[in-house]
Amino acid sequence: MKKYFVPTMMVLLTATTCSFAQKESNKNIPITNWLQTNPASIQLPAFHSSQNINGKNYELQHLLQENQLEINSIRPSEQEHLKWNKESLQWSKTSTNKKGFVSSKVAANKLLFYVAYFSTDEWLQAKLNMETYPMLEVYINGEKKISHYESAVDKAKEISETLKLEPGKHCILVKVISGEKNNDFKLSITPTENWTESNFTFSISPEQNTTIHKVLDGVNVQNIELASDGKLALLSFSRTLPPSDNTENWKEIQEVASGKTLYTFRGSQLANIQWLPTGNRISYTKEYNEKTSLYIFDFTIGNETEIATNIADFSNYNWTPDGKQIIYSVSKDYSEEWKIRKFQGMEDRLPWFRTRSFLYKLDVASGIKQRLTYGSITTSLQAISPDSKHILFSQSRPDYETYPYEKQNLYQMNLETFQVDTIWSDKLFGGLAQYSPNGSQLLVQAGPSCFGTLGENIGKQTLANNYDGQLYIYDIKSQKADPITINFDPSVSRAIWNKNDNNIYLLANDKDYIRLFQYQPTSKEFNTLPIDSDVVGSFSLSENGKNIAYTACSISTPYKAFVYELAANTSSIIAHPQEKNLTHVKFGKTEDWNFTKEDGKTIMGRVYYPPNFDSSKKYPVIVNYYAGTSPVERSYGGRYPLNLYAAMGYVVYLLQPSGAIGFGQEFSAEHQNNWGITTANEIIEGTKQFLKSHSFADADRVGCIGASYGGFMTMLLQTRTDIFAAAISHAGISDITSYWGEGYWGYSYSVNASGKSFPWNNRKLYIDQSPLFNADKITTPLLLIHGSVDTNVPLGESIQMYQALKLLGKDVDFVQVKNQDHHIKNYTQRILWNNTIFAYFAKHLKKQPQWWNDLYPDKNL
Repeated sequence: MKKYFVPTMMVLLTATTCSFAQKESNKNIPITNWLQTNPASIQLPAFHSSQNINGKNYELQHLLQENQLEINSIRPSEQEHLKWNKESLQWSKTSTNKKGFVSSKVAANKLLFYVAYFSTDEWLQAKLNMETYPMLEVYINGEKKISHYESAVDKAKEISETLKLEPGKHCILVKVISGEKNNDFKLSITPTENWTESNFTFSISPEQNTTIHKVLDGVNVQNIELASDGKLALLSFSRTLPPSDNTENWKEIQEVASGKTLYTFRGSQLANIQWLPTGNRISYTKEYNEKTSLYIFDFTIGNETEIATNIADFSNYNWTPDGKQIIYSVSKDYSEEWKIRKFQGMEDRLPWFRTRSFLYKLDVASGIKQRLTYGSITTSLQAISPDSKHILFSQSRPDYETYPYEKQNLYQMNLETFQVDTIWSDKLFGGLAQYSPNGSQLLVQAGPSCFGTLGENIGKQTLANNYDGQLYIYDIKSQKADPITINFDPSVSRAIWNKNDNNIYLLANDKDYIRLFQYQPTSKEFNTLPIDSDVVGSFSLSENGKNIAYTACSISTPYKAFVYELAANTSSIIAHPQEKNLTHVKFGKTEDWNFTKEDGKTIMGRVYYPPNFDSSKKYPVIVNYYAGTSPVERSYGGRYPLNLYAAMGYVVYLLQPSGAIGFGQEFSAEHQNNWGITTANEIIEGTKQFLKSHSFADADRVGCIGASYGGFMTMLLQTRTDIFAAAISHAGISDITSYWGEGYWGYSYSVNASGKSFPWNNRKLYIDQSPLFNADKITTPLLLIHGSVDTNVPLGESIQMYQALKLLGKDVDFVQVKNQDHHIKNYTQRILWNNTIFAYFAKHLKKQPQWWNDLYPDKNL
């Protein structure tokens, strides 16, 4: 089968010389309809007739060259207004005259803007042709392509430029300075090679499908924290700064009721900003001479107070509930410069292994700092008691003799006497603990095996998947635990015990949703909070326990910040920074599609349709999965923004195979000692059923893609089926044995993927189920992509599969992303990485190799 793929309408138009032989006989396509503004008044600066330091005069053309507006942000629609100083310029429709020129009769030395849009259904090359009398500049998607700075009188000036156009919608903007006589210009496009007029669609509407830039660019809200009374919110924001790879991060304080921004910390050097447990006060840190000072700022009186100074190796801090003390951590790296050394254990190869962290106490009133913990093992703060008299802290250490090869001790310390009591020791599956409102119990967040089999509900499975988050209420005096989520299928990722109403609020994976739940200890009931979003990203509780702050998104809606009033059970939006960025973006339909296996098990999935979907047509299909222990949530964006794939003309089928958390413990436990056999069969069966059930899905053009464990699945699938026309593996595992031994998380991840199985006692799993040992069975074209410094799944996992397939004469390509780890985070490389995926699927699923050939031309090496 063939496969197809073209996700984002990213528009990077590169004005370079065409590498293909251009066929000048191709039809010239005129742009006939435009949006035009009223003429804008422009003024020459004072002393424009004098010369500058280089002996040059200020010319009229300089008013054209100086961008008074942010060109990238201009995407108007008809009747919209453009603010120009005190004027309001309206965008109105205009058309070319009989000679194909845009004509405007205005007084000289006025500035006019023209905009038109065109869409391309595939990557292509074209010539942009301009005939002009006035001075003007032409921009494509914010990038200057043509400039002309001399007014022509008798004959129009002819200029052309070569464009490389990615699939999607493109904006042409023309800036004109009117002349004394003729202000006419003509713009057209000539496709090269075998492209024709049918590959272009022209309009004056800014409506577009989503693009990679719509996913990556703009301001994003990351987190929200409430002041003690819930009336003020501290929001964290970030934004990319294209075309650079830099990112700006900052915080703001908003008034919840009005939404007004009261303070911004944009550009400040403050760090570790957080609310105090009482009053409208924040604390933060500053760095001086590589040491840390702590400050408090009181918004009521507008006063800053320094409460600690000269702390070396400062890491993080927490306030005690009474606001009188701070518990902070100091971390120090004990690594030494070396040319040769002996490892002191398996983890010693990890760069952070020799870093140790210990706890200190700061008495705010006196400024006294006291060390709380010492030793050779890191101590981690877990909780502070409601009465501010005790803390919980833990220590974890490797134990290579006992599964799961790590043990945890949990201690309680009296902050006045420094007396330490052991809560538990040598716990094989440790957890995170916090105090109940009265301090007599602990809320423990851990895996199903934290208290032996007490919290396990795995049915016929042998070992639990301890990535499946559970909650326990642990009585400190009796040392007994109650597994409150044993019959609760969602997997818990965070929980808070509210001192105001004594209920527990938790964030949990509920299949492919991430929801907020309430647990009532008295009735032992779970309730879903009525939040109209698919995925909650983060949440926090105000100190008074009356409000929850959270961020959330949905499939076609980016993250927003909300405040939820517990008494009223209502949410209000605090921040929606991406609203303007997505004003004209159109998304396709998304719907659930599940199938039932022969054994009666239901495998959930969903389908993403292209915008303007037509069921009478045939579409190429992209099959996506993770297949590891986490479901692919219904979030916006992400590593694989599936809306983007659909926007490029694909039907996208995503499924959630066995082994994922959020479906119940028995379901997640199927991840153990399986390594893809069950999940591969489910992906194959689901794909076949999907193709059979949907007549618009082209069974000859189906591609598949996955990353990490999903990259492993991509490789494994090709050893077991030929239903795919193209396959892409990002950071995939080709040999389970080498990943187990070399990846930073290899053997520790295997605790939940191949518990108690090793290369020497389970060759069937480690060898027979490794794609590398079945490479000769692969017939599908395969693209391997890998970050060159991936520490999770080492680069060698792709190298060895590439070498195997090359020696076998298979259709394989290998692309490395320089200096990127397991995730591609660098802005420009993320775009190139996405383009690589899009171009590969276009080549194999749409029979459009030009984009791929332009990105990766064959070299005579």
